[in-house]
Amino acid sequence: MNIKDAKELHNLLFSFMGIFHDKFLQNCKPKEKPIPDLKKNHWKILHVLYENDKLTQTTIGKKLDIEKGSLTILVDQLEKKGLVKRLGVPEDRRKYLITLTPEGRRAIDKNVEYFSLRLNQLFDNVDAEETRKFMDSLQYVVDFMKKI
Repeated sequence: MNIKDAKELHNLLFSFMGIFHDKFLQNCKPKEKPIPDLKKNHWKILHVLYENDKLTQTTIGKKLDIEKGSLTILVDQLEKKGLVKRLGVPEDRRKYLITLTPEGRRAIDKNVEYFSLRLNQLFDNVDAEETRKFMDSLQYVVDFMKKI
């Protein structure tokens, strides 16, 4: 990749992030919070665990770009609410794996259900073929990003 392509990629990535937040995250946010005290970073942590089962706090922090100190506070709060639990790592007593509790999984299931209903409404007037093309393209992007 040359520098011109790198700059174009930079612009595309940041353009995508802004559009994604505007069109999807903002439009699919529930009017009433399913769990009142949870902030967006709490939900991000829950969603990452939903997709990955068990992760160390370090891995969660890297995936979400959350500083270690802030992440510890967020995980502590989620644990107090019974949404996540810490599991000791036998090989390294200093490390913990974070995982969803059944209550945490139910909360995310409800969130995914609501998000899916909103996506269905957002795409209601979009041609089915165009929607399929969008989904295939997004799958390609996800697969590609996992390779680099």
